[in-house]
Amino acid sequence: MKKLLLPLVITFFSLNAFSQTQSEVRLYFGFTNSDLLRSEDLNGAGSSEIENSYEFGFRYLLGITDNLALETGLNYWKGDVMITSAPMPEQTTRSEELQTTSIPIFANYTFLDYFFVNGGPVMDFQASESESIDPQAGIGVGFGIGAQYAFNNFSIYLNPNFRRYAVVPFEEKNFHQKLTTFGVQLGVGYRF
Repeated sequence: MKKLLLPLVITFFSLNAFSQTQSEVRLYFGFTNSDLLRSEDLNGAGSSEIENSYEFGFRYLLGITDNLALETGLNYWKGDVMITSAPMPEQTTRSEELQTTSIPIFANYTFLDYFFVNGGPVMDFQASESESIDPQAGIGVGFGIGAQYAFNNFSIYLNPNFRRYAVVPFEEKNFHQKLTTFGVQLGVGYRF
């Protein structure tokens, strides 16, 4: 892990030194529609459903050109997982809390002054332990398209997005569950 962080930090500061465009810090809150998906359906097994999921965090956009920026930051996601057992002989339901912390490394491209697309890999870390849910720590992927409005040095934005966690999990399980979210982030930014 430490071997990966040093090249990222050096690249980050190198790009900042040669950048002629503005950087931006953003804070956001988002609602998500989330699900735990498997590569194969397990007949007769229990099921899970995610309720009350949301996310919040901050992003740092490092301007590379007038339209292109490197976007990174820290994202916190939380959801309540309702787990329903297989009927043997009685069916039970219980709730577990699932939490992840993520570090995105996105490209952010602005077009037509008010719109942008962003996406790339995301490093995910699971903040909660669970016996019933496969670990979501790993390298995931995310992308979105959004709208933004800038005034003075401030901006507001709306970013509908898709996320898939643990595409490459740190700990592989048979028929690994993958947290998948569709969300909408609403945020404010400051350019400097």
